[in-house]
Amino acid sequence: MITTLNLLQKAIGLLTQHPVKTVTVIAPALILMAVVGFTAAIVAPGFLTSGPQDTGLAGPSLVVLAAFVLSYAMMAILWHRYTLHDMGEQQPMTFKLVIGYMWRVLALTAIQISVNFALIIPLILYIRSSDTNDAAPALASILLSTFVTQLVLLWLSLRLSLILPAAALGKPISMVESWRYTDNVSRTLWGVAAAIALANTLVTSFIALIDLDSASYRLVIEMTAYIIQGLLIFSVLTTLYSLQTRKAA
Repeated sequence: MITTLNLLQKAIGLLTQHPVKTVTVIAPALILMAVVGFTAAIVAPGFLTSGPQDTGLAGPSLVVLAAFVLSYAMMAILWHRYTLHDMGEQQPMTFKLVIGYMWRVLALTAIQISVNFALIIPLILYIRSSDTNDAAPALASILLSTFVTQLVLLWLSLRLSLILPAAALGKPISMVESWRYTDNVSRTLWGVAAAIALANTLVTSFIALIDLDSASYRLVIEMTAYIIQGLLIFSVLTTLYSLQTRKAA
């Protein structure tokens, strides 16, 4: 049985074994992200760092968001197809395939939002309600609630998200199949989720501590973090998909 450390090592190895090739494979998506970031700085300043409610430009902000999600999905599809090239014949990367991938992302997002409202938010409120008025406990509770939220949502995502590499190859599977394929590594995935959640919490804390005045600098740091985090999660999914589908075959 694969361990948390083995799974993370394999995933990180996919990214670092040939770093130039990694950048080359996802270059089209990175270029699109750069265009999105440049556009956001002009038409919706601060959108990707503060959210659409702070920009006052709902229309342009929604366009920027859609373009960013598309570029992120493109990065995932390109990476899955490259790292799973040995899994047999792949369907051509058509508009239909990309749309199929996108609606699966939206379905996973809807599930995460539902879980967030049903379980995570009450937990966060409970943690914060136990705080005193001191600044240190308040900060600790924010970090703890951030970690717990990401831990649960990441674990759930890892259990269900084998539908994404499958869709990227043009060989779709259901969420039920994804859940079944990952059943024997469910404990391992808690460890993987904890490692990623901890890294995300530390990055979030770092960005908050440096308190950059420039939205452009903040955007560069946050987008870099999004890309690295995304590639790591995509690589974990690639590794899981390869191992579990070969085992099920």
